[in-house]
Amino acid sequence: MIHILTLSWNGLDKLKALLPTLERAVTSLGQPVRWYIRDNGSTDGTPNWLNLHRSQWLDIKPLLKDHNRDNFAQGVNSLFEMAKPADDDFILLLNNDVTFGDQLSLSNMLTLMGDSKVGVVGARLLYNKSEKLQHAGVIFGPRYGNMPFHYRWGENSDKDATKNRYFQAVTAACCLVRASDFVKMDHSFNWAFDDVDMCLRIGQKKKIAYCGSTRIYHEESATLKKNPVNNLFLNQNVKRFKEKWFGRYQLDHEKYLKRPNHLLIK
Repeated sequence: MIHILTLSWNGLDKLKALLPTLERAVTSLGQPVRWYIRDNGSTDGTPNWLNLHRSQWLDIKPLLKDHNRDNFAQGVNSLFEMAKPADDDFILLLNNDVTFGDQLSLSNMLTLMGDSKVGVVGARLLYNKSEKLQHAGVIFGPRYGNMPFHYRWGENSDKDATKNRYFQAVTAACCLVRASDFVKMDHSFNWAFDDVDMCLRIGQKKKIAYCGSTRIYHEESATLKKNPVNNLFLNQNVKRFKEKWFGRYQLDHEKYLKRPNHLLIK
């Protein structure tokens, strides 16, 4: 079974756009799907929409809450506890500002999970209007003080971007996690680096894969554009990440730049 975990706040337009594309994407998986949505006190009609759809084939189970200060990590953890997945299930972390551009993307991600050594599979994410890369893996290098950043962010997607590779981390905007490998997200991070932290922890035992054979569109930080709370915690998040991880990961930026076939999955 695949348990989809989505957080939403005043994102009804995003959920309406996502639903039909997600429906097409899961029909080829051949296994049951449950979609858990945590609505954080929306005032745009989201609760009513969720209640209308909760008995449909996707088995939406909304968790309605008053608006509060819970961050992304806390929200994901609460949905994981609600889902209660079995060890052989999968978790799909999915932002509400994502749409699927084809029917095979999720199936291709699931294929990479056929390797028991893989614990997380991330996706190639594109900007909807420009078709440029929003996410093609996460790398570490001197550009941002040895902090993590998206590989080839904003570049044109080409043949190399469609190749499957291993990375140390991928974004949680759309990523598949084996339930038995899932670790509770560290809520000391506020809206940043929580997904990288999760990947680095899982990566101590399992591989982190990037699936280039996906066509998934991501607006990027749609909720945070409405309420840029992440900016309030930027320095705190950087400090926390450095305290926890500096010196414990590879600075791999140059390897990906200079070796086109670096860590390709064959």
